[in-house]
Amino acid sequence: MSQVGGDRRVLIVDDDRQIRRVLSEFFTGSGYDCAQAANGAAGLERFAADRPPLTVTDVDMPEMNGLEFLRQARTIDPDAAFLVLTGVGDIQTAVESLKFGAYDFILKPVNMDELLIAAERALEHRDLIIERREYHTLLEQRVAEATRDLETTLGALEETYRSTLEALGSAIDTRDLGTQAHSRRVRGYSLIIARNHGMTDEKDLRNLEHGVLLHDIGKIGIPDAILLKPGPLTPAEWQIMRTHPEIGRQLVEQIPFLRPAVPIVYHHHERWDGTGYPQRLKGEAIPVGARIFAVADAFDAMTFDRPYSRAISFEEARLEIQRSAGTHFDPGVVESFSRVPLQDLEEIRKRSLE
Repeated sequence: MSQVGGDRRVLIVDDDRQIRRVLSEFFTGSGYDCAQAANGAAGLERFAADRPPLTVTDVDMPEMNGLEFLRQARTIDPDAAFLVLTGVGDIQTAVESLKFGAYDFILKPVNMDELLIAAERALEHRDLIIERREYHTLLEQRVAEATRDLETTLGALEETYRSTLEALGSAIDTRDLGTQAHSRRVRGYSLIIARNHGMTDEKDLRNLEHGVLLHDIGKIGIPDAILLKPGPLTPAEWQIMRTHPEIGRQLVEQIPFLRPAVPIVYHHHERWDGTGYPQRLKGEAIPVGARIFAVADAFDAMTFDRPYSRAISFEEARLEIQRSAGTHFDPGVVESFSRVPLQDLEEIRKRSLE
């Protein structure tokens, strides 16, 4: 089990001895245990041996610069927090350091109060990621234990199935920072859109509900270094990320009770114009449940704050979805969505947060 919250070790990597001394004295006086390295190569060796939770590194150093040190150190411990110090005040350096996994970018001469605040926030962010992953693992174990009984207890435990799937949806949501209650909201939006679209059979609605709750189950197989990456993904990382529908299909189709949810799990990233994935299906070749989910999911993404985007109003989100009818979304489903009163959507969101 990782030591979340109590590890106050910091590694200072800088080729300027005076700066190392000042920073070490500052962090020591602030309750940290400090280690030092005079360049990136020495820093990497020390980092690999000690695995400090926080590292403060310069950029311009001999033998190995700070960005290369950061890149290699992140492969050793993706959870570690990094702060980058540099006297080069250009945007490119900042972008590069964040792309390689730095939590923050601070210019020299360093404001010590600013540095301490950034250090504390970086450690809090690291702790949050670790706590959520451990919580997710615990929930995943509980769900795995519960789902072993699903095949033999369908009739008597229908409500237990529902609760278990909701727990699984919540477990999946915890892997993506900023998506709490996402599956519950999208389930509500999908069901009300489906009914407006003429889906009245309770079995079809139940299968839709299960597919929505399980749509991102395949992200269980995506490495945290990619799923929780703070910066943009590389083309290679996107290729890995786009395997999650296939991973989800393989997981869900092994459980007979949940097999009707496979079309949504597997096709929820298809687009009406055929530019989606994994199979580039087009138009009505896309399962109707996946077409309904696509509208509900996009609506929730636009109307709820995420770490990388600010929410817009329900009215603005509806107009944006209408503008994408015929390209991203099924025009018929968009029309059905447009008939849902906004106050009903507000009520679904309110209930999901209770």
